[in-house]
Amino acid sequence: MNTDFSPQKGKSLAINGVVAALLIAAILFFLISGSMRGQGWLSIVFIGVGLLLLVPLALAIYRIITISTTIYSLSRDALEVKWGLRRELIPMREITWVHPVSDFETPLPLGFTLVKGSYYVETSIKGLGKTLFVATAPEQMVLIKLSEAYLVISPKDKLAFTEDYKQLSQLGSLQSIQPESENLRMLWGRVMDERVAKRLLLGGAISFFVLLISTAIIVGLQQQVVWVSMETVPSSRLFLLALIGLFFSILNTLIGLFLYLQERAGKTVVYLILGWSILINIILTMAMIFMSV
Repeated sequence: MNTDFSPQKGKSLAINGVVAALLIAAILFFLISGSMRGQGWLSIVFIGVGLLLLVPLALAIYRIITISTTIYSLSRDALEVKWGLRRELIPMREITWVHPVSDFETPLPLGFTLVKGSYYVETSIKGLGKTLFVATAPEQMVLIKLSEAYLVISPKDKLAFTEDYKQLSQLGSLQSIQPESENLRMLWGRVMDERVAKRLLLGGAISFFVLLISTAIIVGLQQQVVWVSMETVPSSRLFLLALIGLFFSILNTLIGLFLYLQERAGKTVVYLILGWSILINIILTMAMIFMSV
C-alpha cells in the first residue's frame, strides 16, 4: 500500500502562472504589433522578438506542469518520486536516513533559481555532493540520504512523511525492487519504439513544417491577405496562425508524453491527443491558403 504526499503547490503555481501570463501578453503584443506594421524591418524585429519569447513561455508552462504533477509515493518497498516527465523509483534499501532540513543547524544551499517557489534541479553541494531537488517550499524541505547521492523533497506535512518512513523502514520490504530512473530522453525512446506514436509525432512535425513553410511563402509573395474578419490586413499577420500551430503542437506533445509516463490514460487517448496536433496544423494551413486566394 502506497501513501502519497504532495508538495505545497499554490504559491508556486501562482508565481509561474503570472510569469506565463505576462509572457503571453508580451508575445501577443509583439506579434500583433509586428503584423500590423506592414513589411518593413520593424515588423520583422517585432515578430522575431515575439517568436523568441516562446522559449521562456514553453519553459514556464512546463514548470507549471512539473509542479502540478509532483508527488511522492512511499511504501514498504520504495520511494517513488514523479514530477513532469521524470520519475525516480528508489528502493528502501537505497535510503540511509530521512530528516527535515530544519533539523540541521547549517542551512541547505538552495542555489540560484529564476522563479522562487520551485526548486527542480540537480546540483552538487559542498559537503553533500550530488543533490537532486524536487521541491517547492524551503520551509517544508526534507533531506534524504541515498547510497550515492542526496534527494530533497518538500511534502506538505514533513513530519508525517518522516514518521511514515521510520515505520515502513522498520517493517522491512516485502519484495526486492530495482532502482529506476526515467527522464525525457528515456521516455522519448520508449515512445519512439511504438510505431503508432512515432508516426503521429512525425506527422505532427511534418504538418507544422508545412504550415510554417506555407506562411513564409505567402508572406513573401503577397503584401496583403483577407483576414477572418473579412478585412484586408498585412500578410505578416499570418505568422499568428503559425504561432497557434506551434503552441498546440508543443502543448499536445507534452500532455501526450505526460499521460504516457504517468499511465493515467490508455494509449488510444494519447494517440488522439498527438493526432490532434496534425489536424490543427492542417486546418490552419487550409485557412491560410483560403485567406491568400
